[in-house]
Amino acid sequence: MLGHDAVAQALVDQGVDTMFAVLGDGNLFIGENLAREHGVHLVGATHEANAVCMAEGWAKATGRLGVASVTHGPGLTNAMTALVEGTKNRTPMLVVAGDTPIENEQHLQNLDQHALVTASGAGFQAIRNVESIAEDVSTAVRRAFSEHRPIVINVPLNVEWDEVQYQPRPPLTPPAMRLAPDADQLEVAMGIIASAVRPVIVAGRGAVKSGAKESLIELGNALGAPLATSLLGTGYFRGEPFDLGIHGTLSHEVAGETLASADCLVVFGASLNYFTTDHQTLLTGKRVVQIDLDPSNIDRNVSVDAGVVGDATVVAKSMLDLLKSAEHEPSAFRTASLEKKLKDLDLVATFEDKSTDISVDPRTLTRHIDTGLPQKRQVVVDAGRFMLDALTLSVPNPLDLVTSHGFGAIGLGMSTAIGAAVGRPDIPTVLCIGDGGYMMGGMTELSTAVHLGLDLIVMVYNDGSYGAEHIQLVAKNMDPSSSRHEWPDLCAVAEAMGCQTSKINCLGDIGEAMQLVKNRQQGIPILIEAAIDPDVVSTIYEHKR
Repeated sequence: MLGHDAVAQALVDQGVDTMFAVLGDGNLFIGENLAREHGVHLVGATHEANAVCMAEGWAKATGRLGVASVTHGPGLTNAMTALVEGTKNRTPMLVVAGDTPIENEQHLQNLDQHALVTASGAGFQAIRNVESIAEDVSTAVRRAFSEHRPIVINVPLNVEWDEVQYQPRPPLTPPAMRLAPDADQLEVAMGIIASAVRPVIVAGRGAVKSGAKESLIELGNALGAPLATSLLGTGYFRGEPFDLGIHGTLSHEVAGETLASADCLVVFGASLNYFTTDHQTLLTGKRVVQIDLDPSNIDRNVSVDAGVVGDATVVAKSMLDLLKSAEHEPSAFRTASLEKKLKDLDLVATFEDKSTDISVDPRTLTRHIDTGLPQKRQVVVDAGRFMLDALTLSVPNPLDLVTSHGFGAIGLGMSTAIGAAVGRPDIPTVLCIGDGGYMMGGMTELSTAVHLGLDLIVMVYNDGSYGAEHIQLVAKNMDPSSSRHEWPDLCAVAEAMGCQTSKINCLGDIGEAMQLVKNRQQGIPILIEAAIDPDVVSTIYEHKR
């Protein structure tokens, strides 16, 4: 067996059945072998960064290890932004990267790939020699899960053509972690929680993955604590009378007021980043207890008063047992007045619609499409000014929300959505993307979605500009024309690629667009282009704390 065949075999031995790639000299024969010999679903991207983002979208949608492949030199440099995105999101992934022959330092595409990968924050795993291929690939898989980041497997071209007697390695199955809390940590945390007068429980993606919902609801009842989530836990407590919704930048007015007056946050599986804490303003005057399965997450973004390492469900049940044994009385933070305010909350009434005959208010648009799009769906949101609205779209389950803005880079949404759609072909995938992000990284990859026949609905918020920059220039009383762009007809280009399309120029056009979605043809993606006024600030909530 040759080295490139051994790399393919090692990946298959570790359970790889889908790989996203741009094939070149350094990885061509690995990809060819995977598809031909092993039936691996090889998805070809138009750009290396998109291949890596597809793998991340697939990983987020499936909960499995995402795998991408790029060639050496410019193939790897093209993937750098996506590697940083995966690192920022702490997504377990493999990126199989070819490398130039070790002995040929004059190779045109030679560079220090180790240094490049290290600079991105991703991990680097070299294929040391042809005999170590199975071990090195297995090690990379283990590292991806244990280090919670992409690992680049570096394969020198000369190794790919060496002969080897391949010795398989058993597949690595990450153990399910149901870690019980340390008694001392729990005691300190409970001392803070039990003395709180106005506690709030916050659940993040870690709590969702733990399946902690019912335990956290019971804990909220025992503490008299309203319930909130991070963005990645959105909708987790939907239907509960004291559900505050999202904790942070996207908090609605009632939640903002309630959270501001809280004196203790009990945080399960949430990172407490700047968005979750609204630039830390929501931490003022509060004691914070953070519970997380990963000890590196505790105290990582903010200083907390107590940290408990453990599974969210296990810790919540342990807390309940202690409260019951102490006959703890719930706080009075859950009031009839708060319950009524939450029940009567009308998000549409929180802003004045600024739609015109030639543009739609992005806030109003988002509320309309929330009910018009298929309710059983997964939603992918690109980065950009529009995202504060798009992120309020409802999803059946928090895991149905897939984001692509860990690095704040626009243009990664289309490839992330394609990966998510490949991972979950049973439900439609809705992509919300700005016109700038679409032109930067979305348009070229739309052809891939057409080729794959994905059930993909692309919603382009088109303000004819790089909107975030437009707002900044206007705020400084400067001419925003440098941020404006004359794009091509996005619908016409999409139709030429094989998509169905619809344009929304005013509120009256939304119904027709939603009808197209309802009657969409199987295997044909849809692109909807909505005209947005660049001067309408794209945030659905305008409350002041």
